[in-house]
Amino acid sequence: MFQIIALLSVRKEETEKLEALLKPLLEASRRDAGCLGYDCRADVLNPGTWLFFEKWQDDASLEKHMVAPHFKAFEQGVAPLLTAPLTIHKVME
Repeated sequence: MFQIIALLSVRKEETEKLEALLKPLLEASRRDAGCLGYDCRADVLNPGTWLFFEKWQDDASLEKHMVAPHFKAFEQGVAPLLTAPLTIHKVME
């Protein structure tokens, strides 16, 4: 079991577009096999910065999530909104 903490930065004016992309991603990801938790929150100190907090049973579950249609749709939709590459951290429990 492990956690993923990912940092995503978008232009402040693109917040509504990001929020529209997040809702279906969060709902579908929480139903992924091996997903023990999946959330995304805005950083109130840094407008335009969002943090993902994910908990996964194993690497295989995360790998399936990364190629799932709901993740691919989010990835494609968010790409033009990003101000920097997504930063991902894996933390073992």
